[in-house]
Amino acid sequence: MIRRLCAYTTGEPADVLAVAELPDDPPPGPGQVTVAVRAVGLNFLDVMLCRGTYPVRPDPPMTPGVEVAGRVVATGAGAEHMSDVDVVACPALPHGALGETVTLDAALATPLPAGFDPVVAAALPVTYQTAFWALERAGVGAGQTVLVHAGAGGVGIAATQLAVARGARVICTAGGPAKLAVCRDNGADLAVDYREGDFVAAVLDATGGTGVDAVLDPVGGDVFARSLSCLDFEGRIVAIGAAGGPPPPVDPMALVAANTTLIGLSWGSAYPWRRPDRVRQVYAELFALCAAGAVRPPVGRTPTLDEAPAALADLAARRTTGKIVVHVGGRTP
Repeated sequence: MIRRLCAYTTGEPADVLAVAELPDDPPPGPGQVTVAVRAVGLNFLDVMLCRGTYPVRPDPPMTPGVEVAGRVVATGAGAEHMSDVDVVACPALPHGALGETVTLDAALATPLPAGFDPVVAAALPVTYQTAFWALERAGVGAGQTVLVHAGAGGVGIAATQLAVARGARVICTAGGPAKLAVCRDNGADLAVDYREGDFVAAVLDATGGTGVDAVLDPVGGDVFARSLSCLDFEGRIVAIGAAGGPPPPVDPMALVAANTTLIGLSWGSAYPWRRPDRVRQVYAELFALCAAGAVRPPVGRTPTLDEAPAALADLAARRTTGKIVVHVGGRTP
């Protein structure tokens, strides 16, 4: 039997999730691997899975968890080279990783360097891959200036660390002194409290009136519209999400007049399948940056599998600081 966190109906995580004893997984099919789970990173999309509001809606019993690190303990045809390999994988759907084992496509799994901490590995996929690709798509490099909204959030922290590692100057926005301190601690040259004034004026003042080379925006809403005024000539804005609500329509001629570029980015829904080789290369770069200390995933809590529903409830209520990574420990079936 396998212990797995399951929901048989939809609702709030603490109300619908419970650890269940389920039969062992069937053998992995062609091109699949079964992973003995050691650590699982939590994300807001796991809350959405519980609520039934995420676009992917697995059949009950539903197990959340898309970021997983562990050891391959069984392989299907064509995946034998992955046997007994420590891996990180994402997205682990439709089955979900919050259990003692999970079976997934081998193409989604990337081998870990020897001795790499699985808790750190499970904190990398969603935020750091998203941030990496946002910077890549925006062409951010040494000597450039990038504006990162929600700089104290997961993607914001990752983007700040990675931009600094590229030699870029970073301006962050966040709300309140504690979050501004988080931005600065992760390398931001300037942290602007959007609650205290107009961030556009602060950005233009900090750049001598020219604006920034790129904007990374997971907020959307009015923040997105105002960010267009922060861009320098040939500036780029990457729309990553809309946590603050859908942005207003964009007039293409406004982009034409300013010679600016709008870029859309969704990492988890496309890149692991469309660019798997490049995703593995990015993981290798992230592992190296972790080893050098340039990337420091902000793991705040490591609850057990039994404590995961309460941790997801805290995540849903915005009572968390840093990344939550569930420590499962791994089990060989």
